[in-house]
Amino acid sequence: MKKVNYTNKRRVLIVDDVEVHRVMMNTFLSKINPFMTIDQASSVPEAIATLSDGHFDAVVSDWNLPGQGGEVLLKWMRARANFNRVPFIMVSSNTDNQDIIHAFMTFGVDAYVTKPFKAQDLYEKITAAYDKRNPD
Repeated sequence: MKKVNYTNKRRVLIVDDVEVHRVMMNTFLSKINPFMTIDQASSVPEAIATLSDGHFDAVVSDWNLPGQGGEVLLKWMRARANFNRVPFIMVSSNTDNQDIIHAFMTFGVDAYVTKPFKAQDLYEKITAAYDKRNPD
């Protein structure tokens, strides 16, 4: 098992329509790695605008966003060369294995976290997904 680095200076975008979920993820991840920069968005259009403004190392997104779901954001990312190596970590309360497999196979989700989750598990999924997409 690879040792997890808690000092990586990564920039992560958290996308969730529920403000308390965004705040909790931000707080938990910041406590685990205080060197991490975390941006937040509450919708797909806001996430796209935020991503368009800079470099990100990972996106953690709720899958069931109102209006446009997480799959719309992921398709947008994968259609752009500068986001091909940015991992997409899906967060959802959906535990249906068929839906999870579909998200991985059809959309190219890098990791899946089921709500509720432990902050440590989310951080490790972000780190593992980043390392897998950026092996150099």
